[in-house]
Amino acid sequence: MNFADRLAESVRAKNSIAVLGVDPQLDTATSAGVPTGYTLARFCCEIVEACAPSIVAIKPQLAFFEARGIDGMRAFCEVLKTARRLGLIAIADAKRGDIGTTSAAYAEAFLGDGDFASDAVTVNPYLASDAVMPFIAKIRNGRGLFVLVKTSNPSSGEFQDLEASGRPLWESVAVRVNGWGGDFLGQSGLSPVGAVLGATYPDHARRARVLMPAAIVLVPGYGAQGASASQAVAAARADGSGIIVSASRSLMYAYQKSPGLTPPEASAKAAEQMRLELNAAIVRS
Repeated sequence: MNFADRLAESVRAKNSIAVLGVDPQLDTATSAGVPTGYTLARFCCEIVEACAPSIVAIKPQLAFFEARGIDGMRAFCEVLKTARRLGLIAIADAKRGDIGTTSAAYAEAFLGDGDFASDAVTVNPYLASDAVMPFIAKIRNGRGLFVLVKTSNPSSGEFQDLEASGRPLWESVAVRVNGWGGDFLGQSGLSPVGAVLGATYPDHARRARVLMPAAIVLVPGYGAQGASASQAVAAARADGSGIIVSASRSLMYAYQKSPGLTPPEASAKAAEQMRLELNAAIVRS
């Protein structure tokens, strides 16, 4: 089934556009990335299971698993298995992008049938079509991708806002995303070639929707990064579709601000609140 149609169906079935970013932070001098009494895999999987009723997808950030070596990647595999068991879409937040056989290998790793197989992956388009096409080739197998277009970090404008051919560079990327996905529209009218647009730039998001009318937009930046629900849904289509919004630390570590609740209980409560806030923002938009 077309990835965009699968995601759209899940959004309808759960009445949710919320995505759990599975970002198990590394230990710092003042706080542990994994709560006392939990292993990495147990912590991540229990949070995924607790949030499942309120979310449509998970977005595990590969860096936090890779940094923990083999044990971390084993935990990543367990997270993917848990998502599949719960009927959740898994988006590997890997931000890969290279050329030739290297890009093809990345595509096989995350969109193939191996240990790291996910439903979709985030892709860095800096090397242009040579980097992206091996991932697009997986679309016929029901996979999807989300191309970085305008990211939420404060310094993104150093490159993304540079004028090129009379427009900001990120707009040129958006136009290419629209072109790459045009041949793969699903019955939902959406494309499995999606885009990443930071919630902290709502004006850019609205402009991006004009340039990418069929793209599913994955929006990070809600929650701990400071974006409001109304900012997060700025890229929604006129009917409220075509957008999913992720939150990571504000869900995974909700227990730190919820005395008396276990980590899964606190995350479940925060995920449902996120779902309701985003739905309300869609109605108002």
